[in-house]
Amino acid sequence: MRFINYLFVALLLVISQVSSAQVKKDTVPEGQFAWQDFSKDKMDQWHDYSYSLERWWGEFPKDIKVPADMYKEYSWAVGPIKKYDDNPVMAPTPGAWDQGHFSGGVHNGSILIKDDTFYYVYRGERSIDIKLDTKIDYICDIGVATSKDGIHFTKDNTHQGFFRTGADRKYSYEDVNVAKYGDTYYLFCNQWYWPNVNNYKVNGTFLATSKDLINWTKIGIVFPNAKRTHRNAVVLQGPTNEAVKVNGKFVMYINGGLMAYSTDMVHWESKEISKEPEFPGGECSFALADYDKTNPDNIILFTGGAHTGHFYAVGEVLFSKKNPERHLAFLPGPALTANPKIPYEHGFEVNAPYKMISSFADCIFFNGLTQYKGKWWMYYGGSEYYTCLANAPVTHQAK
Repeated sequence: MRFINYLFVALLLVISQVSSAQVKKDTVPEGQFAWQDFSKDKMDQWHDYSYSLERWWGEFPKDIKVPADMYKEYSWAVGPIKKYDDNPVMAPTPGAWDQGHFSGGVHNGSILIKDDTFYYVYRGERSIDIKLDTKIDYICDIGVATSKDGIHFTKDNTHQGFFRTGADRKYSYEDVNVAKYGDTYYLFCNQWYWPNVNNYKVNGTFLATSKDLINWTKIGIVFPNAKRTHRNAVVLQGPTNEAVKVNGKFVMYINGGLMAYSTDMVHWESKEISKEPEFPGGECSFALADYDKTNPDNIILFTGGAHTGHFYAVGEVLFSKKNPERHLAFLPGPALTANPKIPYEHGFEVNAPYKMISSFADCIFFNGLTQYKGKWWMYYGGSEYYTCLANAPVTHQAK
């Protein structure tokens, strides 16, 4: 466990106190958050936010009690989730395509096992390097790193950034979800064109395919005729990341009460299933099926809390294959939260002198989950800057 300077911790505890009256649901139309209109005053304010149950629940009931052993009572859930003691496992590389910038680094990636090797297909950020008519100051691409133990990763320096090539340099590619079907890997992520995020022909869910997780073929925007933003799409998959069909179709959960179905993983039709959030967490992060042989219809949708537009914690929501559009239950509290006493989860560098590197204090979000050698491996972003690891025991026998 890393040694944390006690004076530093005391400072964090002081600056993290914010009146709940100051906290509002901070979203703007069409799936964009207000924090994407950057100003220093807002960044300082966001950084001072800290975790609270009230913020987690937002408009949801506050009288639900969290049991001492949450996973015993909610036996369908994956957990308890424990953070790796020597996080983070990956950081931005100075001077590279994923060099990072203030409030963004390497995070929100998918993890897959191929030939006993971990492949982490991740989002890498940098300050915007192309002239665009936008206030947004960052841009992202997707890359890959490999590991034999799931802890020590080597970045692929040959293929530096998969998608920002040629005319596509103007786009930002973010938040990866990869699933395998047959001998092909299907990568879904968000593509953004910052000068006009409401042009859905070039914004929203993007698809690419690969046979080896290294060389990718760009397919393009999945919902070019959409009438609203389709973002953070996650495809229902099994414990080892195989896409799962329900009633003969692949299933996709999408932010904002949307779902989609496909017979081939390429062509998708979406539908709105709810206008208002029905469970905590506004962001889809991972959709899991076939993890419990005793309850083969169970589906878990992992979510990220976003009730203030910048604060995130991991939640779990239960669905069923009998009706994947209606939730049955959700955990009464988050499954994983940031610890404000840990620098790299509170917007500071991992080591002293703890320089502030992110405005996203107390922010945990993940896209990567796989089961390997009797454990769940979950890769989450610390302060939107570092990649961190958490594990959970396998308490259900897979289908």
